[in-house]
Amino acid sequence: MKALVVGGTGFVGMNVVRALVAAGHEVSATRRPHGNTLFARRLGAQLVHVDLDDKDSLTDAMRGRDVVFMCAGHYPRYSLDIDAEVRVARARVRNTLDAARRAGVERYVLTSSVATVGPPARGRRYSGEQDRAEPRSLRSVYHAVKAAIEDEAARACRAGLDVVVLLPTAIFGELDVKAGTGYLIVALGNGAMPFYVEGRTNVIDADDLARAHILAAERGRPGERYIVGGHNLMTSELIEHIADALGVAQSVQRLPARLAGLVATLSEMRAQALDDGRRPLIARELVDVVRFGRWVSTEKAERELGLPKPTPLDSTLDKACHWYARHRYVRPRQGDRHDRVHTTDPDRCRNHHPAYPS
Repeated sequence: MKALVVGGTGFVGMNVVRALVAAGHEVSATRRPHGNTLFARRLGAQLVHVDLDDKDSLTDAMRGRDVVFMCAGHYPRYSLDIDAEVRVARARVRNTLDAARRAGVERYVLTSSVATVGPPARGRRYSGEQDRAEPRSLRSVYHAVKAAIEDEAARACRAGLDVVVLLPTAIFGELDVKAGTGYLIVALGNGAMPFYVEGRTNVIDADDLARAHILAAERGRPGERYIVGGHNLMTSELIEHIADALGVAQSVQRLPARLAGLVATLSEMRAQALDDGRRPLIARELVDVVRFGRWVSTEKAERELGLPKPTPLDSTLDKACHWYARHRYVRPRQGDRHDRVHTTDPDRCRNHHPAYPS
């Protein structure tokens, strides 16, 4: 296929680009004018400048493409103004949908989130695509943004655009330049994890998710949503697995969700007021994702897309920890395996991405 990956310098986008190139497809990927392309330009795709607020630049990038992978869904930095964040999210995804129609794209694959999935109906243990988000979860900015972009995609599909929506769970793997979900690894590895909230979660390997994008382009049914996940577990279990992969002690304090939400909101308010480029102590989004977390079923994606069995959890986490250590997000410890890889690999990047701010 001739594919365009919108958001080709982001975590999901770069993994999708890498999988497409490895499968022999012709790939272009978008980049922002001032975006970090240190890793993206090594993946074998042509990088094109695109502004998500400029429909013409999007249309030009999409012309001649069979499939567009929309991996650049708005990711709110703060949770303090939900309405403003939702407006930005709607406008930008609408621009890409309109551009896809204008360019004559055959299929549009949207990367959304399992955050738009609600609790399972009575009698079922796992949530599925038919379980819509509960209203109280939509008071969370992350959940509201993801619901908004799916709403725009559904409108475009009703208007005749071939749209398939993927709902990934928590993603771990390589190329997470901004340490999104990987915040858990980076914070634990640097002894800077302030607390955790207990709840249900599901983890997917970034490589598995990338392959699922290709399957969605090839086999997905127009207008359908597909949960793409891997392993159902509790947050405390995930932290234990990460600590084991890092070789560090797991001594993080558990906080009730309501108290954690208050701490996260105050931390965001402080970070916004200081405006010094540092992240909040912990993002409200991470608290809300756990608070409204679900154990999910991937039966539909397995049946319709041919989604294979997930990569073993410990293999996924070990791979991710290796990547963060190699690129100095995590402080190396003398003598451990990640330290040895980091200090002896001749192909490591000299001008690596800055370490995650403390």
